[in-house]
Amino acid sequence: MAAPGLVEKVEMYTTPEPIGSTGKTLTYKGMLIASKSKSRNMFSDVGSVFKSMAGGEIKGISKLTRDIRDELMYELKEKAVEIGANAIVGVKMETNSVFEGILEMVIYGTAIHME
Repeated sequence: MAAPGLVEKVEMYTTPEPIGSTGKTLTYKGMLIASKSKSRNMFSDVGSVFKSMAGGEIKGISKLTRDIRDELMYELKEKAVEIGANAIVGVKMETNSVFEGILEMVIYGTAIHME
């Protein structure tokens, strides 16, 4: 497990190269993938049914999605540190509803070391 201080320093980019990396040496470290499936709790589901009838944000689903995303971004950064990378480029996320109340999210990118 990587030290938390190092994990927070890992930079993530959706672009193919880090912003402002002109003139820096970029070393490819490998592809990183993390995924997670989680379910909402029963009480959240009951409230969601009523909210979906009335319209508006379903906060239980929004929170679940946000929590999974944050956990996976941290996990990807941990993996980067473990292989000697300090940045991840080309980051992409995909979210799927496996079945009612179960969300799956996948995050992937390319680990690099930037000097």
